[in-house]
Amino acid sequence: MNGAGDGAGAACLNCGATRLGAYCQECGQSGHIHRTLGAWWHDFTHGVLHIEGAVWRTLAMLVRHPGALTRRYIDGERRRFLSPLALYLFAVFLLYVTYSLFGGFAEVHAPTQETRAQLVAEQARVRDLTVVVQRKRAAAVAAKRDTREIDARLAKLRTSGAELAQAQAMLARVPLAQAPGEDGFRIDTPWHTLNEKLNHAIADPELLLFKMEANGYKFSWALIPLSLPFMWLLFAWRRDVRLFDHAVFVTYSLAFVSLLMAVMILWSAAGLPGVALMLLLFPIHLFVQLRGAYALGNAGAGVRTLAALASALAVLLLWMILLLLLGIAH
Repeated sequence: MNGAGDGAGAACLNCGATRLGAYCQECGQSGHIHRTLGAWWHDFTHGVLHIEGAVWRTLAMLVRHPGALTRRYIDGERRRFLSPLALYLFAVFLLYVTYSLFGGFAEVHAPTQETRAQLVAEQARVRDLTVVVQRKRAAAVAAKRDTREIDARLAKLRTSGAELAQAQAMLARVPLAQAPGEDGFRIDTPWHTLNEKLNHAIADPELLLFKMEANGYKFSWALIPLSLPFMWLLFAWRRDVRLFDHAVFVTYSLAFVSLLMAVMILWSAAGLPGVALMLLLFPIHLFVQLRGAYALGNAGAGVRTLAALASALAVLLLWMILLLLLGIAH
């Protein structure tokens, strides 16, 4: 189905410029505007699966020649490959979907009744607060006052309500565990608020674990800036290497790790053996990527692979500590 302005000389429906051909010379939009479900599906498959072939080309290079991919992107081949950040976001999203559907590898203890009661209470609090804020908005609208700040608060409350509903649905599918005794270990510091949060985390570690998992997806991007100082230390003497190069390297490497973990989850869910051996692919991939991206010999790449693995453990530890602090604080 052709839309208005399909022919040359008509106004572009996107920017308003007069087209000289089938495509707008100002913004690049096609003059052919479709409104059919088949065309929508074509756009979906093209946008998600093809993206001018960059996705499959980049994935193939990431698996087979990660060093060449990193080096070529740094040297200027930007249109040919998917950007490191775009690929990383895609990989993290895929990992999140597989983890949500099939779970991870570790055995997680069942939640307590206290956990569910706290979720119900928090849902009630969010609902009551939403009603109050909605009344304030109605009063502001009646008085013709600016409602942008109230709308932003309402949006946050709706997001919190959706997250709590998701948490409640997840907990409803697992059996309950016994809550810890009242006379258990407690932390006592001069700061009452800190005591309350720490002791709450000790009394209900499953809720803390759930918060860490949720924050892990939201703040997975923090692994990139945390890794950059360690990468800089590995090549501090190299004047031809910039922080941008390290950022490209780290982001592509993290994208591979995310994809590898998604494959491991699917592999484990299928009941296939040898999932733990797949972890060996990470140091091998890291070695190949280091050697190609930084033009290193086998010996230099091997030494830096060991150092990079130690750095990766340090970064992971720092990231986990940040998630732990966020989980305790909220």
